[in-house]
Amino acid sequence: MLVQPRKIELRDEPELHAPPGGLVVRVRAALTDGTDLKAYRRGHPQMPMPTRFGHEFSGDIVALGEGVSDWSVGDAVMCVHSAPCGSCFWCGRSEQELCASVMSTKILGAYAECIAIPAHIVAQNCYLKPRALPYDEAAFLEPLACVVHSVSYARVRSGDWALVLGDGGFGLLHAQVLSAKGARVILAGRRDERLEIARSFPLECVVDTKVQNLDDLIAAKTDGRGIDCVVECTGSEDVWERAPHYARRGGTVLFFGGLPASASVTFLAHRMHYDEVKLLSPFHFTPSDVRAAHDLLVSGAIEVAPLVTSTFPLHRIGDVFAELDAGRGVKYAIIP
Repeated sequence: MLVQPRKIELRDEPELHAPPGGLVVRVRAALTDGTDLKAYRRGHPQMPMPTRFGHEFSGDIVALGEGVSDWSVGDAVMCVHSAPCGSCFWCGRSEQELCASVMSTKILGAYAECIAIPAHIVAQNCYLKPRALPYDEAAFLEPLACVVHSVSYARVRSGDWALVLGDGGFGLLHAQVLSAKGARVILAGRRDERLEIARSFPLECVVDTKVQNLDDLIAAKTDGRGIDCVVECTGSEDVWERAPHYARRGGTVLFFGGLPASASVTFLAHRMHYDEVKLLSPFHFTPSDVRAAHDLLVSGAIEVAPLVTSTFPLHRIGDVFAELDAGRGVKYAIIP
C-alpha cells in the first residue's frame, strides 16, 4: 500500500475471491513502472492514497469466478489492468483507450501475492502465457501495449527517421518497436547504464546528450531536413517544448511522457502552421494494441529482458522504489 508520498506499507488482507466471470491470479512477477514512481514521489490523481499499486504483472490462476469455463486453475496468464466497456460514446467511435469507464474500472495491486481480475478484463485482455516466456518478460504486456498504441499514431514507413527522447523503460521500448517497423532510430538520453542497454539493440544511433550535440547529429543524418517522428519519453516540460524543434516539415511529435496536471508548455506557432508539424499525445491502449503487444512478446521480436535491472522479494519493495527514486536502474521485478 502506498500510504503517502515515499511511504509504502505491507498489509495483510483477507483472501481474495474471484468475481463472477473473473479470476484470482497468484502474482509471479510484477514490474515497476514510471507511473508508479510518479505516484510514489508526489501522488497521482488516479490513485488517491492510501492505495494499492502496481499494475504490470503475470502469474498463475488460483481461483475461477462463476461462469468461467475457458480457463483452468494452474493456467499461467499475462494480462493488463484495464479494458473498455464497449458501449460508451468513445468505444462507439473506436476510441477504446478513452472509454468513459476504463480508468474507474481498472485494477491496481500487483505488488501483492494475489490479484483479482474482473470479467471485462478477462474477456478482452487476458492471454495464456507460453511456457517458454518468463513471467517477468510476460509482465511487459501492459507497458508494451501503451507503446504499440503510441507508435500507431506515427505512421512510420521503412527508412523514416525516428528520434526517441529519453532512455527510460518507455524510451527503450519505443526505440525497439519503431526499429521493428523499419525506422532508423536515434535514441537520446543521459544515463550511462540505460544508454549501454540501448546500444545492444539494432538502432541507428545512441546519443549521450551530456557529451554529444544532438542538433548537429540530426542535421548530418537527415541532410538537414529533420526527423520524421519525434517521441518524447522524459515527462519533462523543457523536453516537451524542445521536441518539435527536431521534427521535419510535415513531421510528427508524440508526447508520450506525461506531465503534472498543472503543467503548461509553449511552442512556436509558425512551425505548427507553416511546417505542418503534427503534435499528438497518445494515451493508454486498446484491446487490439494489447493483442499486438502479446504477439511481439511471444514471437521474441522485442527484447525486454535487458530492461529488468534486478529482482526483489515483495518485502523489499521500499528498497526498490528508493533505488528508482535515486535514478538507479530501469525496471525492477517484484517476485512475491
